[in-house]
Amino acid sequence: MKKYTINQMNDYSYSIKISGDNTEALYESIIQILQNGTFYDDETESIWLTAEKVETIKEYLFCKSKMSQGKCIQMIDKLTNQIANLQNKGYGFYGCDIDDIIVINNNNFVICSAQYLLPIVCDMLIFYSPITKPYFGSPELLSLTRLPAKIDYKGFYYSLGILLVYCLLNVYLLVGNEIKDDVGIEMILKPIQNTKIYWFLKRCLNLESDKRQLLLI
Repeated sequence: MKKYTINQMNDYSYSIKISGDNTEALYESIIQILQNGTFYDDETESIWLTAEKVETIKEYLFCKSKMSQGKCIQMIDKLTNQIANLQNKGYGFYGCDIDDIIVINNNNFVICSAQYLLPIVCDMLIFYSPITKPYFGSPELLSLTRLPAKIDYKGFYYSLGILLVYCLLNVYLLVGNEIKDDVGIEMILKPIQNTKIYWFLKRCLNLESDKRQLLLI
């Protein structure tokens, strides 16, 4: 089953229908980010929005291979706002895939899949049955060996960090499910050392989940 479906209705109108559980909270978070020209249609159970272009981030990167630091900062702004909105509603992601993020008019970024979205219970995401592990996961997720299990909701901050590294530097941090230590991460981030994004990523990629932050200053 598809995670979501994007239909272009005319030159400036699109609809997005999301499949799975917890979609109501996800729809609300998307509408808050996109705001003007976006509404939920009860009849079709989908979002309608006005836009010139809607594509996945995978499609967006196809001809560019890498994303500029300026564009990454835009993505950080939008996605951290969406994550905070969902957390306020009691939901959190435990990972994402490259096609879970869509780009609207080249400057709006939203997570558009509910596949890895769960309720937050006492700051934890709880797994009662086997899961499909996302491409952009976290050290805690990779270490799960039995059920039921739980991980800190801040596990997704690591997922977001490695997604950004992938988009910005074209480097995947979890090759062979190997968890990079601080020295390994520092080597990879050397090209952007001491930039705003560098410090943001250092906060996301802390190996101790309770010390992770989504803070761009």
